[in-house]
Amino acid sequence: MKEQLIARWNTFSDKEKSILSVIALVMLCFIFYAFVWLPTQHGRERLARVIPEKQAKLMLMRSQAADIERLRGQYKSLSSAPDALKAAIEVSAKFHGLTPSYPASAKNGDSGRLAIALSQISFDTWVKWAEALQSQNHIRIQSCRITPNGSTGQVSVDAIFVAAE
Repeated sequence: MKEQLIARWNTFSDKEKSILSVIALVMLCFIFYAFVWLPTQHGRERLARVIPEKQAKLMLMRSQAADIERLRGQYKSLSSAPDALKAAIEVSAKFHGLTPSYPASAKNGDSGRLAIALSQISFDTWVKWAEALQSQNHIRIQSCRITPNGSTGQVSVDAIFVAAE
């Protein structure tokens, strides 16, 4: 087969050989352009567009990570402070429009636990407040006693809260 191609090539005149060589070179240039240069160029343009977006997302994630660490530090310092549990519960209760009372029997000096009493509170309000304490302040209910009052949906609540570890 190789000999046949060489024999066929040798039958062409020098002018035909030059024209065929130029055509082959032009075809190689087109093939290089279509299959190497053009995809590389499109990739560069796509990366030039995507990289700044990804860098902006990375900067946002880094700032959010820094905020998370800052908030974790605040939470750790708050949870280790004396009366931090009571302060957090009072702030959250005030935000939700509640006024808890602290039974005298609960004053045992344990800073990790706090007993509260609420009377005439809507059950839905109690559930929303308890959920907010757990999700926002990392304060959990250790025990709880809910008794219905005469009004529909109104309850009295006696609960013991603990700071989550």
